[in-house]
Amino acid sequence: MTLRLALVLAACALPSCKKDPLEPSAPAIARPAGATPTEVPLTGAYHAVKCGAVTASWTGSAADLEGLAAEGRPAPKTYGVTGLSFLLADGSRREFTPSGELAFSDWSFDIFSPDCSRVALLQDRSGPFTVLATKDLATFSNPKAFKAPGEPASVHGQWRWTGPSSFEFVASCCGGARVLSGDAAADAPLTQVFEAASAPSGLLRGAKGWEVAK
Repeated sequence: MTLRLALVLAACALPSCKKDPLEPSAPAIARPAGATPTEVPLTGAYHAVKCGAVTASWTGSAADLEGLAAEGRPAPKTYGVTGLSFLLADGSRREFTPSGELAFSDWSFDIFSPDCSRVALLQDRSGPFTVLATKDLATFSNPKAFKAPGEPASVHGQWRWTGPSSFEFVASCCGGARVLSGDAAADAPLTQVFEAASAPSGLLRGAKGWEVAK
């Protein structure tokens, strides 16, 4: 055996030269799903939706829903709403007081964005919608207002989140209706995505998009 070969064999006998057996890979860490708006039971509430650490609590009564039913169709539960407040992470409650007037048909339970980062609140039946970060509900700070341009008396409604910050809503006036879209995270004007010159029964969102209700 040559001296060179002997040195190589001696070096490979050291622990640092040995090949350790493959260790099993560490199990993947299960990450909790992100917060999403979830209807929850809440004592004393007419309806409640929890979104992360905040719970929206609506007051109201279902007693008048039967009288509000139209043509044999039951009235939506939102027609029984009379008020809204928020239960915050610290246990405090924040009442929502609209700046104008809301009719029984103006309330909605779909106020939180899909990831619970934002909340949209209708201030008056003719707008605007106010969007603010859910974390700012304690102070109602840093709001952004969205109102349909043009006819000031248009009735605002049917707010629909299309993403964490993107949205659509309907503005109705003078027998017609139009759908506006926007993004609460961008400083850009609203975009009209649908319009019906005649929509006496309003608009609805179907499988193929917005359409005139029959």
